[in-house]
Amino acid sequence: MLRFPHRLLLPLAFIAWALGSARAADEPGVVALPPFMVEEAAKGPPWRYAESPDFEILSRCNDATTRSMTEAYHRLHRLLDLVLPEQFRVRHAVKKTMIYYDEELRPAASQEIIAQLLRGKNEAPPRPDISPGGGLRGLRSYPPESRRITFLPNMRLWDKDMMAVFAIVRNGDLDADRMFLTPDYVGYLLRNRTPTLPAWFIAGFLSLYPQMKFERETITIPAAEWISPGETYLLKADPKTARPLLPWAAFLRGDNSANNQTKGENLRVWASQAELFIRWGLEGKGSPRREGFWKFIERSSVDVPSEKLAEECLGLDFAALREQVTAFLPTAVRKEMTLRPESAIKLPPLALRLATDGEIARIKGDWERLEINYVRQRYPDLATKYIEQARRTLLRAYDRNDRDPRLLAVLGLCEVDAGNDAGARDYLEAAARLEIVRPRVWLELARLRLAEYLAAPGAQGKLSAGQAVDVLTPLFIARGQKPPLPEVYEMIADVWSQCVVTPTRGHLAVLAEGVNQFPRRVSLVQRASVLFLEHGHVIEASSFIELGLRIAPDENERARFSELQARLPVEPVAK
Repeated sequence: MLRFPHRLLLPLAFIAWALGSARAADEPGVVALPPFMVEEAAKGPPWRYAESPDFEILSRCNDATTRSMTEAYHRLHRLLDLVLPEQFRVRHAVKKTMIYYDEELRPAASQEIIAQLLRGKNEAPPRPDISPGGGLRGLRSYPPESRRITFLPNMRLWDKDMMAVFAIVRNGDLDADRMFLTPDYVGYLLRNRTPTLPAWFIAGFLSLYPQMKFERETITIPAAEWISPGETYLLKADPKTARPLLPWAAFLRGDNSANNQTKGENLRVWASQAELFIRWGLEGKGSPRREGFWKFIERSSVDVPSEKLAEECLGLDFAALREQVTAFLPTAVRKEMTLRPESAIKLPPLALRLATDGEIARIKGDWERLEINYVRQRYPDLATKYIEQARRTLLRAYDRNDRDPRLLAVLGLCEVDAGNDAGARDYLEAAARLEIVRPRVWLELARLRLAEYLAAPGAQGKLSAGQAVDVLTPLFIARGQKPPLPEVYEMIADVWSQCVVTPTRGHLAVLAEGVNQFPRRVSLVQRASVLFLEHGHVIEASSFIELGLRIAPDENERARFSELQARLPVEPVAK
């Protein structure tokens, strides 16, 4: 099945078009690029701007289409709250940006970028040469001038601290009631939430979500399939044939081996139980279990899931929970579930107006900045043109004396992403002086300051107290903004490991906070383990080392934690 990892809000009318683009991207000799908007080449309606509590909009569609798209987006997210409350989704201090582009303007913009990229003809590739003898049979090689360019019509791109969406829209041919949030987008919201959600909840929800039918004021969830169609059929005929649930303690920690089947079969049973557990939490008139269920998920994100936690949140021990969920299973495979908000969904007002030059440059330029890494990873020889275009767009406002801190922030990040740290520094410092709310800006500024100080360290070849403060200050500002970034905590650890000042337990407490936020981040856990151990805080060090041994992805990483464990005293004592 074809997957489209960058599409977010997609009218069904565009599916055939998007499928065609995706298939073209898979064809040999075809280069599928992000949209490339060249203002000089794209005559047409002016850019329109609006802002809501959730996002900023920049649109070259007519106002009716822009409103319809935006209202659908809001409505779908308010419905999503019923099954995935906002606290279980990644949160950004930087508003999402939505760029809507009139389909009729696309050819003009595309022609310009094709000319710039290829400086030649845009033609289909020749038939491939296939080696008749040894070597790599079927290896195809196409010279750059023969590659065929396509442009992806709908994309979602993201940075460490923000997300943006680009959609090409056909005015007057949009059915907002048939729009949907893709499973990939919902997966992004789930997987990037901090603290990390329980694995069973992520797996179960991502299995359940594609089955849901979103309508204007309802979500309908069809009857469940239990493990397989065959087992579901038998269960409907005789509930006593149902395979028993996995033990709750093992299930909640992600252990599916109790089923004693093949690895694939064990995973199927575990995933089916995860989906069933979520259905059980949502089910019932007025959803009587939902409040406790959400509390259980929230606390499972930071606590070890246990029977005590289940009793505190759900009012059930593991035996009673097993009994209730097992009793619910025959209902789950027979009956669909319909969920409705307690009151009618209210859409926020949307005041559309002409976009200013600064808004156009900042939002459009930030999107073009995000395209740089996408293109570099897939077609590195084409990245330079995207860098040049992003700079042109951003400098158009800067050269007119626009000093909006958000513009300065994007200019700095653009230079970082282009590999020009020296050119980024002044923009980042200027944005910081204006107290920008954008955690990655503070992270990159701290990184540049740290690199400068390490190149000319103080006494003993280490950071002085003043240098450490100069790096830690932006890191702690980033720490207070959304979303939390693991690199912030790792850099704090790096500062303390290279500073002449000996950190106290209080100084290092922030690393424990970081590990709680990112308990599966091996590099962070390793840094915390080392620092706590080296400074004599062996109880914390022992806990982090044990965690590291559990999450280490390979033998080399396990060996590092084993070496640290060997340095622990036999009887850790609090200091």
